Amino acid sequence: MQKIFVFFNAMLMIAILLLGRADSILVKGAQDYYSPAEIETYAAASKDASGNGLLVLYGGGFDTEKNFRPLLEKCIAHTGKTAPRLLFLPTAEYDAEDGAWREVFTWWENAGCETDVLYVSRSAAEEAAEKIAAADIVYEIGGNLDFLTKNWREKGVFEAVRGAFDRGAALIGVSSGAMCWAARGWDDFGEPVFRITDELPHFGVDDAYDFRDCAGVIPFCVCPHFDNPAWRVFSVEAIRLDLPSLCIENGAAVAYSNGTFEVISDAPTPFRTAYLFFPEKRIMLLDLKKHADIATVVDGEMRSR
Repeated sequence: MQKIFVFFNAMLMIAILLLGRADSILVKGAQDYYSPAEIETYAAASKDASGNGLLVLYGGGFDTEKNFRPLLEKCIAHTGKTAPRLLFLPTAEYDAEDGAWREVFTWWENAGCETDVLYVSRSAAEEAAEKIAAADIVYEIGGNLDFLTKNWREKGVFEAVRGAFDRGAALIGVSSGAMCWAARGWDDFGEPVFRITDELPHFGVDDAYDFRDCAGVIPFCVCPHFDNPAWRVFSVEAIRLDLPSLCIENGAAVAYSNGTFEVISDAPTPFRTAYLFFPEKRIMLLDLKKHADIATVVDGEMRSR
């Protein structure tokens, strides 16, 4: 029965991908889904609610110091400082002191940032709030979204990072560290099940996916690694959700500030992009590199409710 269910989902996903590709070719812009009055109203709502901060969400890739530099420099430029204060959060890596995140940490140091680390699971709420309040840039690494959300909720980090964004901080992260800033994330932390996997033959037993509510800085569900077969299955979930979704491929980043969305690609993979789903408007797999204006309008519509 599980194999039949996986096969059905795979066929549904293929249909969505084919329909979405056609949609991306035919769509000219936000005017294909909204009236001129709606575009004006919702774009203004997105800008009004955007605070003073910057979000940079990437699915994966950017995995050398040289390739990561455009995202890093975007965050530094946003702060307006030559030596901004970077706060690194390895929560999704279970707050491992010697985790893989250390390499990325050095890239910020090499760029001249003043650096600090917050181990949320082992810190008091007061310490977490104090460190986040002092940061110009907050970076969260990838890993386990379930562990992250439990600890962030317990220590008041969700409220703290929303406040940091409003006052003008840059929030950046990869994978779970990209999902955590959004309204919701979809990650593989459940009990092992038979499902589509990343490795050939793309069917096997692996951890189940589930949703977690996150910081809500933007009113989207975020799915990273969207070029991987196992994560592409999120298409089936995205058409059932009560909110829009941003699906970000490895080698792509979505930046948001002042009500404007932008897709940035890793230099070795310039074709990588991010996609928008919004069931209410029948938007499926819409390429945001070509149609970033629609993300702004959708963002503003969600904030206006």
